[in-house]
Amino acid sequence: MSGSDVPSHNLFVYGSILEPAAAAVILDRPADTVPALLHGYHKYKLKGRPYPCIVPFESGKVNGKVITGVSDAELNKFDVIEGNEYERVTVEVVRMDNSEKMKVETYVWVNKDDPSMYGEWDYEEWRMIHADKFVEMFREVLEWNKNPNGKTREDIVKSLKKKMSSSDQSSSHNVFVYGSFQEPAVVGLILECTPVIVSAQLHGFHRYRLKGRLHPCIAPLETGVIDGKVLTGLTDAQLENLDMIEGDEYMRKTVEVLLTDTSDNMQVEAFIWANKDDPDMYGEWDFEEWKRLHMEKFIEASEKFIEWKKNPDGRSREEFAKFVEEDPPFGGKKMATSEQSPSYNVFVYGSFQEPAVVSLILEFTPVIVSAQLHGFHLYRLKGRLHPCIAPFESGLVNGKVLTGLTEAQLKNLDMIQGAEYVRKTVEVVLTETSEKMEVEALIWANKDDPDMYGEWDFEEWKRLHMDKFIEASKKFIEWKKNPDGKTREEFEKFVHEDPPVAVETGGNERTEANSILKGVCFLGRYNRSRERTMILLKERFQEPPVVNLILECDPVTISAQLQGYHLYRLKGRLHPCISPSENGLINGKILTGLTDAQLENLDMIEGDEYVRKTVEVVLTETSEKMQVETFVWANKDDPHLYGEWDFEEWKKVHMEKFIEASKKFIEWKKNPDGRSREEFVKFVEEDLTAA
Repeated sequence: MSGSDVPSHNLFVYGSILEPAAAAVILDRPADTVPALLHGYHKYKLKGRPYPCIVPFESGKVNGKVITGVSDAELNKFDVIEGNEYERVTVEVVRMDNSEKMKVETYVWVNKDDPSMYGEWDYEEWRMIHADKFVEMFREVLEWNKNPNGKTREDIVKSLKKKMSSSDQSSSHNVFVYGSFQEPAVVGLILECTPVIVSAQLHGFHRYRLKGRLHPCIAPLETGVIDGKVLTGLTDAQLENLDMIEGDEYMRKTVEVLLTDTSDNMQVEAFIWANKDDPDMYGEWDFEEWKRLHMEKFIEASEKFIEWKKNPDGRSREEFAKFVEEDPPFGGKKMATSEQSPSYNVFVYGSFQEPAVVSLILEFTPVIVSAQLHGFHLYRLKGRLHPCIAPFESGLVNGKVLTGLTEAQLKNLDMIQGAEYVRKTVEVVLTETSEKMEVEALIWANKDDPDMYGEWDFEEWKRLHMDKFIEASKKFIEWKKNPDGKTREEFEKFVHEDPPVAVETGGNERTEANSILKGVCFLGRYNRSRERTMILLKERFQEPPVVNLILECDPVTISAQLQGYHLYRLKGRLHPCISPSENGLINGKILTGLTDAQLENLDMIEGDEYVRKTVEVVLTETSEKMQVETFVWANKDDPHLYGEWDFEEWKKVHMEKFIEASKKFIEWKKNPDGRSREEFVKFVEEDLTAA
């Protein structure tokens, strides 16, 4: 091996060379990489260019990879690829696999004040559009480097850009899309190819929902702005496909859009709604909601369209459209038109904000719009997973309106909620349009119920309880179709006793609840003689899977702040500690209603380097103060304390291994096999190191 071939460099990459095929072309071998984080820099887009740059930025972070074992000869090839707009410098990164610091080389943009830098570059977007062309470009630049043949690097780059540009523009139509055609899977199906797609904005138009339809339309609106995509280089045949899909309710017009990446203006074609005064236009269409709820069925219908176009079998487009809408996978109740819309609109604020739950209970997916209800508050209920709302003068509840429900669907909701709620007519404000709307809502019957407290959190419920809630909802639907002689109350009892939904508590007792969807997986009977409240601010105990594993239950958690303490990193350890600090503030969670046995588990996990103390925290939801216990680092002058521990970084890098270690702890506690805690900890640490 020659001196220049000896591996001696580690190179941090963050842009196009993250693509394995691109790195392999440069190295002439697969790259050995480790994930890493570079602090103190930001990764910018560059106007008019598909690749990024990085420059110093005090609070910035850049995710990338370190290519290890790069030889001098290989590094020279990277220099050729990057050119003189970058300079190679030595920086320090943190490895994401083991948190070690590492000296590496990387390429930094020479002109740190370049006005063409903006935003943040997106690798996944680049990969989808440009990766193949970059691999080819790198290959040609390296061939030129071996045999320049009288050409400069600038000559070859200019030639390649021209070649790439001409291949992109071999067809003649650029079309701005703003609805389902933003989704590459749909575009690929309809056009039978994946065109180069660029992000753009169309000013002077608004993207409306259409009553009784899943697709949007756009119409002129002086102050409107629409984010969408430009499909570039379409052939006449591909444009004809789009014309046929859209039909005569849309008109194709030439408009001017602003390209997001470069801020250049571009003349494109777009499909505008023919009837700009259509009374069925309302609100604002939501692409992400469409993807989640309707994309799969849309793709089925698109496949039918392509089949019909290849073999019309004597049918007109109108006959085909009717056939698609009548076909069960895409039609029936799921595609109800405005003429068929039933008559109830219901404001929901708890689990029924989740489309998967709504679809299950109602057996169809209604049109859902965001709304706010003023003069009410969304409370938690002690011992229950579901919320309630009750009048509160200055209150505001964010929720959804389920539109066009039938009487039978409304009856389903009434049965789910039971007698503890009363259905009332209220006025909400639609989030998209600020219009007022009379709707029905289920209000907690006992407005002075002492079990109401705090504020219910939808995202927390989704994360911790949604799967079990869906199981219980399925049982409710089964029971409703075939009660088998049981009353609703008997059914609820059955659901709570059924192992998949109910959970064992202390002793042989089971949780108790008043409704099928109220006691699902609730733990802790609030036996006041045994109850303890604990705030735990360390990594594992903020993460539900870790809590559930250690405590063998899913306690009710409440967000809180602890003042006068700081959350430190510990040199050589993955976990943090807290210690007094006059101006400190720590965000964490309270695990409520723990038993003595569960607290003993926590004591054993923490060991004697922590001391358990009583402290006062402030509840995030209510600003009330609360006396709780927490684990404080015993040695407040420990020289290993430094910086601030990052929960999200720990989750991403270490959580899976931590869960493995926690499982081993639980196994050891049940069967110590003659070992002390110290021997077990040593065994686990050696095991994880080996892994």
